[in-house]
Amino acid sequence: MIKIPISKPFITKDEREAVSKQIKSGWITMGKTVDLFEKKIKKKLGVKYAILVNNGTSALHLCLLALNLKNNDEVIVPSISYVTTANVVLYCNAKPVFIIEDKKTFNIDSESILKKITKKTRAIITTDLKGMPVDYDKIKKICKLHDIKFISDSAESFGAKYKNKFVGSQAMMHSFSFFGNKNITTGEGGLITTNNFSLNKKLRILRNQGQNRRYNHIMLGNNYRMNDITASFGIQQFKKLDKILNYKNYIAKEYSLHLNGIDDIQTPFIPKYVKQHGWYAYCIIIKNKKLRDKILKALDKNNIEYRISFPPIPLQPYYKKKFNFKEKEFLESKKIYNTFIDLPNWYGLKSNQIKIICSIIIRVIKKYKDEV
Repeated sequence: MIKIPISKPFITKDEREAVSKQIKSGWITMGKTVDLFEKKIKKKLGVKYAILVNNGTSALHLCLLALNLKNNDEVIVPSISYVTTANVVLYCNAKPVFIIEDKKTFNIDSESILKKITKKTRAIITTDLKGMPVDYDKIKKICKLHDIKFISDSAESFGAKYKNKFVGSQAMMHSFSFFGNKNITTGEGGLITTNNFSLNKKLRILRNQGQNRRYNHIMLGNNYRMNDITASFGIQQFKKLDKILNYKNYIAKEYSLHLNGIDDIQTPFIPKYVKQHGWYAYCIIIKNKKLRDKILKALDKNNIEYRISFPPIPLQPYYKKKFNFKEKEFLESKKIYNTFIDLPNWYGLKSNQIKIICSIIIRVIKKYKDEV
């Protein structure tokens, strides 16, 4: 049986020709093409400033660096996210404070934020998990009330809409990723958006080794620059964004058509504030872990790729050892993680392939539901 991958970038001759043209120009580091890509992003997302960097981790790290965190300052982060969300806090010698997720959206639970705020809390990082925006307005109110800086890890939600606006202008800063499995990709690559003039200026200096002009270093920065070759690729991908999102919407509807109403399956819950889901992943919940694992084996047997991302960060070996976390402290997050299945979701996935995937899942449920 032909393998059905979990994701697949949508790349055509346009990207190849653009990269070739950029190389032939003789300018391959950061320059006018990066500037052009930033301008296109600003216009599309409706933000004042867009700062391109070399990857999503760099983007999120720069957001925290711009806040001048001090040793042992606290940053609230979700338990379920890619490990980068917490790692960047440690890079700044601050302390990540983990909170639980909403059981319907898998995003950070706004009510639990209030329980974790202390005198040391300087910022909160939320994650648009699976590509679905958090409730930005609700979290902004909390941040304003307690004078906390709001950063959004929007790595998975490029192109998503909160209410009637693209994700990118709601938090103080948003970080995005253009990794190979995202809606648009540059292989590696990242982005920060903000509407704050001072932050934009500072982020650009930090991105470029702390220089405000050539060889004049006014702060400790990093080489987190994107180059023009990467940007030339990204511009061509960017032209395809609407097409890709429309297709992913189609895929989501197809999955839901087959899986809605099936016992033991919870299809994605979409709150009213989400105008456009980013559909980084189409994630279903299998309410029984043993049944979920039976489905995973069947998908493996039929050469269908899937993901069960992400394990709770505080239960990762490094974090358990560093902070002496116990399993019982994050049982709810682990319970959510143990029910996930991210299904194949990429431009070009065929209707018959979706039917095959769904039929395997349904068949396993009917066969084993009374045994687990």
